[in-house]
Amino acid sequence: MKDQFLQVKVRTTDPEEVLARIKKAGLSPPHRRYLSGEGLLVLGYPAENLDETLRGLSRVLSFEEVEETGLAETPLPEPERFSVGPLRFFVPAEDETPAPGEIYLRSTLSFGSGRHPTTRLCLRLLTELFPEVAPETVFDLGCGSGILALSAARLGAQRVLAADIDPRAVGEARHNVEKNELSGRILVVRGSLDAAALARFDLVLANLTIGTLSALLPEIPGVLRPGGAVIVSGISTGQRGEILSTVPRAEVLREETEEGWLALALRF
Repeated sequence: MKDQFLQVKVRTTDPEEVLARIKKAGLSPPHRRYLSGEGLLVLGYPAENLDETLRGLSRVLSFEEVEETGLAETPLPEPERFSVGPLRFFVPAEDETPAPGEIYLRSTLSFGSGRHPTTRLCLRLLTELFPEVAPETVFDLGCGSGILALSAARLGAQRVLAADIDPRAVGEARHNVEKNELSGRILVVRGSLDAAALARFDLVLANLTIGTLSALLPEIPGVLRPGGAVIVSGISTGQRGEILSTVPRAEVLREETEEGWLALALRF
């Protein structure tokens, strides 16, 4: 089993002042890096004293400063490359340049980094289903970093709408769309299903929580063209029946599982 580290991301324009406060409290991190372009100070700690470290940092840092905490296999972000089917991704640590043909995916925050099984499952179904559905219009609902929207565009979708209720995700997705020179085909907006307005799509991508999916999935056929499909993920294998019960008329086209997670491709 690989070692794990606690990564704490602090939003600041004065990293030295933040580090001075942390040092004064006796919590100096063994690893640190300031991402000046994002205004994020990343602190890396061994995971052994996780609770004690987090309690100490919570006393030193205000809630607004801490952008995100999480466990990782490295103490600080490192460049990463991975592939799903024909799609090749590059996740930079700072300002590294992707190779030709790679999808650049800045992931300052953890959402939509491609590391979680639910994202990988969506990508696998997308690459499998794309030749069959041949969608020209795609709606990425809850887009996170924009990884699914970027993938749909690279696979051939001509118009992609990406929406998220989190303003941080919207900013991250817009950055990635611009870096991949896909602003002409991908529009990123803040919102939920209502962002579709009166538009109709060939394919909807929805990697969401079970609660959000249960609420929104019955409404998704309303934004699909006749014969359109939806890829849903964010559910466990044990929740398959629960989610399908919300759309009893849906046809299951494909399904994928990984580490207890499930993704379904449905047609209405």
